[in-house]
Amino acid sequence: PPVPELAKRTGDAAHGKELFNTKATCIKCHKVRGEGKEVGPDLSEIGSKLSKEAMFVSILDPSAGISHNYETYSAILDSGNIVTGLKVSETDDSVTIRSSESIDKVISKGEIEEIIKSSVSLMPADLQKTMSEQELVDVVEYITTLKKVGA
Repeated sequence: PPVPELAKRTGDAAHGKELFNTKATCIKCHKVRGEGKEVGPDLSEIGSKLSKEAMFVSILDPSAGISHNYETYSAILDSGNIVTGLKVSETDDSVTIRSSESIDKVISKGEIEEIIKSSVSLMPADLQKTMSEQELVDVVEYITTLKKVGA
């Protein structure tokens, strides 16, 4: 269904949390209150930042709005290999790229032929295909509860 229609639906936040940590695989890339991996943005306060509609768009079309510092880069190496992920640091001598599995690879700048910034998010675009419509609504219901402490 269209995003505005999905946003009108009410989900089960407790079930959404369970899905977030299992079937929906969100926890493999996102942290919530210290739990999870640091590949995508920390979602501990996302409910204070995004509307329900924006959350659905972020899941259904992750490349529509990529958060600053979470852009995907591809480093093309002299060896012909390509390393893709988040550029987490850069020095005069090396670049560190974090894979979607949260593994950091430090690459000497002498090995790099070119680094290309991608307009495509590292977050998979078809995550909703792993869930039913109601499960997607439940996940969004859960993440709407993730607010700043005291909010």
